[in-house]
Amino acid sequence: MTELFLYQTVHVCGGQPRLVEAHAARLTEAARTLFGCRYAPDVRQLEARIAAAAKAERYPQSVSGFVRIELTADGAERLCGGGVSYYDGYALRSLRPDACAVCYDLPMAELPTSARETATLLARRQAELAGAETAIRCDHDGICHTADDAPLFAVRGTTVCTTPAPPSVERTLALRAIEAARLELSEEPLAREMLPRMDELFYADHRGITALAHFEGIPYMALIAERVAKAMEELFG
Repeated sequence: MTELFLYQTVHVCGGQPRLVEAHAARLTEAARTLFGCRYAPDVRQLEARIAAAAKAERYPQSVSGFVRIELTADGAERLCGGGVSYYDGYALRSLRPDACAVCYDLPMAELPTSARETATLLARRQAELAGAETAIRCDHDGICHTADDAPLFAVRGTTVCTTPAPPSVERTLALRAIEAARLELSEEPLAREMLPRMDELFYADHRGITALAHFEGIPYMALIAERVAKAMEELFG
């Protein structure tokens, strides 16, 4: 039996969950839109329950951990362990995957559903068959949207480019970090044929920033990605 649910992954650093109010708001909106149900948790209580879930997972205090909030179609909430990080806080991850383009559309638009998560896994499998680790999602017009399930950003000089998209917690955080790093932001459709002319490609998720090493054989740097990652963590300093 296939279960439909909504999800968000919360970053827990030093035992403290981050951006819980924003994650809850995202679930509230999606639950109303897709399920027609009400989800309105007390944010402070939710923070306490997430912290307790992280503690129950025995996450080390020296690095960050992650807790998933899953919300079923009948409005039932569950908290699940989402693994640990190698880093304390948001960071530029040392892992730099290779990527290729995979053309597909998401079910139910941009809502954070289990169907979206499954589509991402299938796209990643297609990327692996092509010799890459990450799938850059393109639509049928050749516009790039995400790297796997995370907002995609491209850098040319000191300008960070991204395709306009509905706000998510991770996208909003990345845009704040780009502004804090005093970089220029360009929100225009990012066409696939533009990627070879870019200096860097990176994506932002609950772990922080991941810079791509190659896109379809083309190498990229990670200097601006490092600045964005540093600015992201400093937002919580």
